[in-house]
Amino acid sequence: MRVPRSREAAEAGTAFLAALIAGLSLMVPIDFAWTSRSSVLRLDLLVFSLPQAIGAGALIAVATAVLSSALGGQSLRWGVALGGAVLLFVNHLLGRHAVLGTSLATLNFLDSIAGGLILGGSGAGALSRSRVESRYSWATPAWLLGAICGVVAEETLPEAHPKVVEQHFPQNWPGLDTPPLWLIALALLVIGLRFLREPGAQPAEPHSIQLPILPIIAGALMIGVSLLGSRVLARHGDNLPAIAVTIAATAIAAILVALMLPGRDGAQVLLAVALAGAGSAILATSIPGWSIPGFMVLIALGLLAGIRWPGVRTAAVGVIGLSVYTVLAVAPGHPGVLIGLGQVLLALLAGYCFGAVAPRHGSTRVLGIALIYVPSPVLAVRGYTRRGHCPQSELGKSCTISDFTSFIPGWTATALAVGCALGLWGLLRRRPEHDPVRAP
Repeated sequence: MRVPRSREAAEAGTAFLAALIAGLSLMVPIDFAWTSRSSVLRLDLLVFSLPQAIGAGALIAVATAVLSSALGGQSLRWGVALGGAVLLFVNHLLGRHAVLGTSLATLNFLDSIAGGLILGGSGAGALSRSRVESRYSWATPAWLLGAICGVVAEETLPEAHPKVVEQHFPQNWPGLDTPPLWLIALALLVIGLRFLREPGAQPAEPHSIQLPILPIIAGALMIGVSLLGSRVLARHGDNLPAIAVTIAATAIAAILVALMLPGRDGAQVLLAVALAGAGSAILATSIPGWSIPGFMVLIALGLLAGIRWPGVRTAAVGVIGLSVYTVLAVAPGHPGVLIGLGQVLLALLAGYCFGAVAPRHGSTRVLGIALIYVPSPVLAVRGYTRRGHCPQSELGKSCTISDFTSFIPGWTATALAVGCALGLWGLLRRRPEHDPVRAP
């Protein structure tokens, strides 16, 4: 029987807002009005611990999705998301009234843990097969849209450092209180209402009982390799052998993870790793806030196109094409228009990649989404080409930060996309196609 439209819209809105808040909590470093007055040491600790916090939150999201799907029903899944929303609200409420010496890195880790709980719980609830009364649910694209928009919205925030950084000057950190407390409170309210509407006892998702641990192991492996590779290339981004070895290791890890997952579910991981690399090479470091609605529409169009005309191979070719485009966009020397076009293509492609692949297990989709949050080695290469050895420059000297002036990030993203595409080709040949019924 068809779910009433009003209820379906409410479920889709809840899924979107939960995923958006979770994504912002993972991607955006925590800050308050008093953050800009913190010491340089505390701000540096926050910056340097941010990748580890994102990785921890992403792994928590995967573990939450797997365990809540395997051990309980919708009440457990949305209950976990509600617990994460409560933690996020309390963390921001206490943080706003904290003393100046409070550890920002600790608050940020709590933010990432809360974001992981919300992302995993809401993802398991929105993507669950056992809850869908018809063949398809609008909660799925709504959750995916919110999760992807969390990455785009993060780019609208001003950078923590100006274009020229003087080492003796306390860092220019804008206190924006992001995500705002009112938005967290709204998410807490709608997730709480969704939790109260669920029955107290429901069976676990049968398709996840067969798979209680594999996505967690796969996520730990992929996230660990990505963080290690990013750490290496952040210091050796001009060393071509180091780049080659790191990108090869990342692609091999993605292929191994894809083979660990059942059937063709691993295709989501391979596309996510390649897409994260391409996005790291083309996405601008500052997007005007007025452009966010437009990017949301583009992502939604990509999602609908992927759902209507799914094609895993088409998505892989598109990621390779976008990676090559990032190289060509740098060639003119003044790539403003070309970079803008690249970001439009990225929004459409991101939506298409997640709409075109329908894994049987909702936890696999959560894993794929989590991987676009984790810093890609390509991002580390781009950061190095922008700053070089700026953090290690001599005291009192300044260093210029530039962007879109090097071909290396684009070629690095292309190499990673090709490696993942080869793995995808092998996976599709090795594994028979699953039944045509699309997972929600």
